[in-house]
Amino acid sequence: MNIFSLLTILSFCLNGSGSEVQRKDAPISAPSKSVTVAQGEVGRWAGNCLRCSFEKRVWPAVMGTCYYPVDMDMKSGSYTISRRTTGGKLETAQIIVTETPCRQEDLKNFPKKEFVDVSAVNQARAAKEAAVIGPLIGYKPSVRPAVFDLPVGKPVKNLPKGEGNFGACRTLDGQPRDRHTGQDYPVSVGEPVLSVGNGRVVLAASHFYSGNAVYIDHGNGLISEYFHLKGFSVKADQTVTKGQRIGVVGETGRVTGPHLHLGVRWHGACINPGFLLVDPSDLPEVK
Repeated sequence: MNIFSLLTILSFCLNGSGSEVQRKDAPISAPSKSVTVAQGEVGRWAGNCLRCSFEKRVWPAVMGTCYYPVDMDMKSGSYTISRRTTGGKLETAQIIVTETPCRQEDLKNFPKKEFVDVSAVNQARAAKEAAVIGPLIGYKPSVRPAVFDLPVGKPVKNLPKGEGNFGACRTLDGQPRDRHTGQDYPVSVGEPVLSVGNGRVVLAASHFYSGNAVYIDHGNGLISEYFHLKGFSVKADQTVTKGQRIGVVGETGRVTGPHLHLGVRWHGACINPGFLLVDPSDLPEVK
């Protein structure tokens, strides 16, 4: 073998065959899109969206935008989300769920002792009520079309700042209780409570823990909850409009005083309602 042949073989071994060598002008895959969303918050993916998916859950877009509500108890980490555009294109991204520290709320000398040491009768009542509520607020593979817009309306005309206790870890006289699923607003007894959007009342009832409560289905899996009312003026299956009076503020159920508890479930996820009261462009966005 002459020296020319040997150099040719060495060059081939070092550089590889022409089909394996990456050319300088070859396209490089762009990094996957992502969005970071804290527990209890909502991410968005705007632009000609038709359908959205988050893990194994699927739902229609709202006005061309995919919204991804993150439950307050969802484990932190990276999850896959996707969207189908109006042009038929399927796109995927990562949603990075970060942990929201649980605010500790210790309620001492709780005034309503029946909620501290709950009797067997009241435990049975609460369990029966929970069995009715569960299917209403859980994820459903088929949902009514959205009849709401974002941001949603205020639940009272002059809405004060919330008490910042969404997701709080609570104890009553030292006894652990479930996390707080809504945002409390310090509103006086008798103040009119308004529906945050167009929708259909799915339940209006007096419950042990929630007191007088109203649940409204706004379509696209969005359910709003209004607890501890002095009274309500709507009934199940009634259609309501945004800003319509549905009841008045009270202090029924497990409370220390008068206030409005506003809760939101979206595709089964328990989220902070405050994130639906802001301009949706302020929500974390897939980029």
